[in-house]
Amino acid sequence: MLHTIKAARHQAKFSRNACPWLLVDSVGIEQWLAAHLEDEQVSLLGLSLIWLINETDEAVVKRRFTPGEDGSSTIVPLLVCSDDMDLNCTVLVAEQLVQGGTISWLRFGWSISGGLEVGAQTRWISGTPPVEFALDDFNLALEDFATMLSDHV
Repeated sequence: MLHTIKAARHQAKFSRNACPWLLVDSVGIEQWLAAHLEDEQVSLLGLSLIWLINETDEAVVKRRFTPGEDGSSTIVPLLVCSDDMDLNCTVLVAEQLVQGGTISWLRFGWSISGGLEVGAQTRWISGTPPVEFALDDFNLALEDFATMLSDHV
């Protein structure tokens, strides 16, 4: 089953205002992942693509979110601690596979390694089903998010 992903304005639980965000099946990514992973604490995390305090961390996240070549997988930092907004605290990652016109988040876990090495060591969460998106929709969501973010600043 393909899930939908798009960019839209959304107000996360920890935020005072709505801002550019990613939605999965029309729900904020942090709330959707909290339900998918059956872990309410996930809903308190922030989207890694926004507000990172370190430019190097920001570049890592953008590079990893961007789909690679067909048949490749990448460990993508999806959500980060909303207090610290960096890759050295709590980071929820997904193994992202590009294959045959789809993007799959095969498994989810908590990064043990931080900074540039985020996801190199990961404590995987067992029993979570994979999530699949159309590659074109995924790319469009990232493009729309980048546009919304540049308009927002």
